[in-house]
Amino acid sequence: MATATRDAWVQAWESDLAASPASRRSASRVSARSSSARYYGREATARIPQPGPELQRRAQPLAKPRLVTRRRRQWPMIAAVLVFAALLLGLAVVSPMLLSGRATAAESQVGHMQNTEAELSASIAALSSQIAALSAPDRVAEQAAQLGLQPVERVYYLESGSAGTEADTTVANR
Repeated sequence: MATATRDAWVQAWESDLAASPASRRSASRVSARSSSARYYGREATARIPQPGPELQRRAQPLAKPRLVTRRRRQWPMIAAVLVFAALLLGLAVVSPMLLSGRATAAESQVGHMQNTEAELSASIAALSSQIAALSAPDRVAEQAAQLGLQPVERVYYLESGSAGTEADTTVANR
């Protein structure tokens, strides 16, 4: 009897209630489940979202399409593409060629300097051998004879007197 009283009370309480949007959604799911279960079987239940009344009221009409009879000119875009292509061509082709030319010029300068260094080393070697030939003792004696110089026959040595000190008062043997 308690169960019957409780069921009567729940039914009385539910009859006074208004259905909320959540309960309506739940009811639609239950009915969709039961109809889909009959068609697909128990496991295949698909839920397709339906727009609510709020979304239908807020939807704005789409803008009317207009007929375009003429295309816009493409010249500014073509000019921009040409400038960009010229810039890429300059960076990709001309710049490496200029750098290669500069590197070749630097290498030729290095080669020229190496040749100059070799020539200077050869002239230094020639001058060193010439200096060695001119400073030989026989050559020096021959040049001295041409200038009128003769070898010394007798060598004389001069002896200086004793050096005086500051305390010494004698002046030139006096």
